[in-house]
Amino acid sequence: MNGIHQILFDFDYTLADSSEGIIRCVNYALKEVGAKAAEPSAIRKMIGHSLEDTFGQFIEDQAVIQKCKQLFMDHADTGTMVKNTFMLAGVEEILEILHENFYTLGIVSTKRRSTIEDTLQQNQLDDLFDVIIGYEDVKNLKPDPEGIIKAIDRMGGSVGDTLYVGDSVIDVLAARNAGLRMIGVTSGTTDAQTLLQNGVNEVIKSLSELLTVLRIEA
Repeated sequence: MNGIHQILFDFDYTLADSSEGIIRCVNYALKEVGAKAAEPSAIRKMIGHSLEDTFGQFIEDQAVIQKCKQLFMDHADTGTMVKNTFMLAGVEEILEILHENFYTLGIVSTKRRSTIEDTLQQNQLDDLFDVIIGYEDVKNLKPDPEGIIKAIDRMGGSVGDTLYVGDSVIDVLAARNAGLRMIGVTSGTTDAQTLLQNGVNEVIKSLSELLTVLRIEA
């Protein structure tokens, strides 16, 4: 892919698997408000969506949804989220190679920036990223392009020289809304056909294939 100097990544299911932490925090919140525990598969399908949308799948009352959101964040802050988040296989190596090849790297996610930063620090990867845009940094979450545009601005680049990599339809729509080229990775719960139908430029099975797309020798 010619002309790419900056790469923005989604976090969950693109760089890391935090599903166990999310499942624990969601069901903790549901239990605290007296609601029935959610099936792990139902929670996994909502990873990458806002907490409001996630709890909206299980609860109708907006006030209770907001209470669940706060309970989720409080429980996450006990260490539950970071302890139960793991970088996907090979991701550390790929990020190091991209960094060594002078790509500027960033993250745009619906997850809280503080949680992403703690996870990266735990895995000694925090020095590889120039910018991280999380839940607390925007007024409008993906698929709104606000986070992507803000990240590009902070990185000092342009839409034309930036690539976005993500695993979900929300990621695809955010990239399209921002006018970016987009690589979809099937390391999450969304299959290749769905990603292609929503307009990705290319689909890869794992982040290691990104090197081939960018014509980088490992």
